[in-house]
Amino acid sequence: MSEKNNYHNDIIIEVKENGWTVVRLNRPKSLHALDNALVLALIAVFEDIAQDDTVQAVWLDSTTAKAFCAGGDVRKLRQLIVDGEQSSAEAFFKNEYRLDLLLHNYAKPVVIWGEGYIMGGGLGLFMAAPFRLVTPSSRLAMPEINIGLYPDVGASRFLADRGSVGLFTGLTGSIMTSAGAYAIGWATHICEKKRDDVLDKLIQIKWADYPAGKFRALDDVLNSMHRPVAVGPLQNSLDTIHTVCKGVSFEKDYQAIVELDEARSDWLRQASENLQKGSVITAALTWLLWQWGKGGHSWTEVYHLESQISAWKINHPDFAEGVRARLVDKDLAPKWQPVTSLVLADIFKDQAPITTVESWNDVLKRYDII
Repeated sequence: MSEKNNYHNDIIIEVKENGWTVVRLNRPKSLHALDNALVLALIAVFEDIAQDDTVQAVWLDSTTAKAFCAGGDVRKLRQLIVDGEQSSAEAFFKNEYRLDLLLHNYAKPVVIWGEGYIMGGGLGLFMAAPFRLVTPSSRLAMPEINIGLYPDVGASRFLADRGSVGLFTGLTGSIMTSAGAYAIGWATHICEKKRDDVLDKLIQIKWADYPAGKFRALDDVLNSMHRPVAVGPLQNSLDTIHTVCKGVSFEKDYQAIVELDEARSDWLRQASENLQKGSVITAALTWLLWQWGKGGHSWTEVYHLESQISAWKINHPDFAEGVRARLVDKDLAPKWQPVTSLVLADIFKDQAPITTVESWNDVLKRYDII
């Protein structure tokens, strides 16, 4: 095994035997949050690996068990907006989506060890890999409702792909256990073994024994290590989720989730609280993107649209205010932009995120927003 660290100080690369390369995120103080320099370095790493014929497969994880990646470094992004450096903030999103798209289209198998927190941009990175491993300690979410952003990094598609459950988790930012993540296909395998034990098992794969290819080999070996765990709060709440999230009316879905504030389930009550305390504009945008995402768009189309939506959303006052309240001043009392009603046309009056993507603009027209 040899180690290479010439890409970025926050990335550790280890060349293992049998054609394996290990890529490790190493920003523990920020729970391995992504910033622009780290994203660009990861792009360079994966582009180089793609051209290296000695590499058969890639293992991606972090140096700590507390988190794989807690998301993008939104505090840094907020500061860029406050300082008037919008172009730098927009560049981060474009590069982040470029990284995610690279992994979605990657020719070599990538296995991600998703231990601890996997949130926001970290979940986008996680979802881009074909093999997504979680442990009993994993906690996954798209919590953008809390900071006035919106579920991006491909969530416009991967939330829509999961129907009412995707809509509910996008609107509420609800945290999912490994059981829930596996149940809806966010995770491909649940592993109770220690990380190094799983990695060692994969490194020992004899590729020649699998004429169907490396992806099949990994699938077989990981299936043998998969261990189901007890159902989590998401599975116990499925009937309720399908009842409150019908995807026909934003106003009705919103109100139905809010009314879960007296539900027996702590998880459902927390979901209600998240939505009530979150940005209504973020919730409305999430709902609309879920509608658009049902259209079966390619990943290229998804990231193309999200680049434009993000450029609009980070300049909306709710983003800077939401990050301030949760992560800068930590008073948890954001002053969101007021809305006069829950009618979409009223929410986006004079501020709709119009893009060059006509299929998105058609959704806005469908709901009388433009």
